[in-house]
Amino acid sequence: MKIDKFPLTYFKNIWTPKRSFKGRHQLNWFQLIVVLLFLTSLLMVPVALNYAKMESYPIDESYPETFDLIDESVVAALQKTTIVNGMLQPQTEVNIETKNGNISIGSSEEQVKQKLEEKNALVFAKNEFYLKNEGVPISKVQYTKDVDLSNIQTIKEAKAELSRQWFIQNRGYVVGSLMLLVFSILFISTLFIVFGSAFFLYLTRKSSFSSIQTYKESLNVIENAMGLSTLVALVSAFIQFDIVVMLTIQSLGLVLMILMVFYQTKFNDKVSLENKKGILGGKVND
Repeated sequence: MKIDKFPLTYFKNIWTPKRSFKGRHQLNWFQLIVVLLFLTSLLMVPVALNYAKMESYPIDESYPETFDLIDESVVAALQKTTIVNGMLQPQTEVNIETKNGNISIGSSEEQVKQKLEEKNALVFAKNEFYLKNEGVPISKVQYTKDVDLSNIQTIKEAKAELSRQWFIQNRGYVVGSLMLLVFSILFISTLFIVFGSAFFLYLTRKSSFSSIQTYKESLNVIENAMGLSTLVALVSAFIQFDIVVMLTIQSLGLVLMILMVFYQTKFNDKVSLENKKGILGGKVND
């Protein structure tokens, strides 16, 4: 007789309410944790694909005082710049002084250090520009070959282009940080739902009708019941990506599956076995 092994055993138990209940003894504690991570990782697939499409990231909140230095005079000065193949062409240096900081365009390498002594500064050097905000590490950003600051027409466009340039250079760090943050949120949310639901299911052991005896069994039932709803949530995210909608579908799907488990098995092995008998006393498959 062939005995299925993990993870095949899990995938066989997620499709019907009866199998979800019947397979409650098949996962050990290590496998339960693996399944929990797997369910969270499934929801991360559309998140990763969505972040892979990102072309810019707003850094206004990271460098608020620096970005506040950008006004119409800065936009006008940028419109006169010429950048070829990622190199700012030699020109007359432009300095815009304010009480909150300094903006410099065309600074030489020697002048950059002096400009960055200000508490807030935006310095456009030959090959890169520098962002300095009080209390925040200085950020050095290389110009990309496609950058053209002369086409900027508004303050909003200036901020957006600087954010785009910064994101291109820091893409790996930003995407990695965002994915780690989202994974943590999804994992904690899934953890709360799974362990919380399993606890209430575990309380049924006090009833004479329930065949659930241990918390591990109830946890196994919950994870089995969550498998199908997580797959549905995954598919929905490919159609329209929304983390809140994904979590809602996963949670509602879990509730519906548990209700179906109760309807078909009453959480009792005897009821489950009786339901397998056909009209003529034959055995009916799950």
